Amino acid sequence: MGKVAEHRGAGFFEALQLDPVIPAVHAEGEPLEKALSEDHPAIFVLGGDIFKLTHRIEGEKRRPPVFVNVDLIGGIAGDKTGIAFLSRHVEGVISTNRNVIEMANSTALITVQRLFGLDAMAIERGLRLVKRAKPQCVEILPALSCPPMVSRYPEVLNRPVLAGGLLKSREEVMSVLNAGALGVSTSALDLWSIGRLTRSS
Repeated sequence: MGKVAEHRGAGFFEALQLDPVIPAVHAEGEPLEKALSEDHPAIFVLGGDIFKLTHRIEGEKRRPPVFVNVDLIGGIAGDKTGIAFLSRHVEGVISTNRNVIEMANSTALITVQRLFGLDAMAIERGLRLVKRAKPQCVEILPALSCPPMVSRYPEVLNRPVLAGGLLKSREEVMSVLNAGALGVSTSALDLWSIGRLTRSS
């Protein structure tokens, strides 16, 4: 992992200490515009068109760091060429794919590997992949599986943990953070504004 990625990662984790809520958007449109106009630790882009996205954020001097889910966004492949392209336009990548994470680790990109808490088999397989890929952080899905997963598999917290998906309330966000997650990602716009309040409560 390069020094630029380490520096970016440290800045991202520091920002999460102040505001642990990351907006997640599924395409270009009003949610993305809202997220770009506000102060957030990052924006997770989980779909849409990579060329529309890069065109939109190009030249933005002040915006949150943008992380792209390589598995879901259209117009780009999770290969060396695709990762090299992303490293010139965004700050981070998200993927379940170990090869994508390993390739991105050699660039300036922050790496987030998704881990699904569906059942014991999925968790244990995911943990093996995380151990091999060595992402900068892990995102557990769905978010509410984070507390029981951490309780049963404390090694999950060996690296910074995020949690995302199906969060509906401030109480649910707090339960995930109290379990040890550094931050949460959510597409629920009404939760985006609670981030700066949660750490002080």
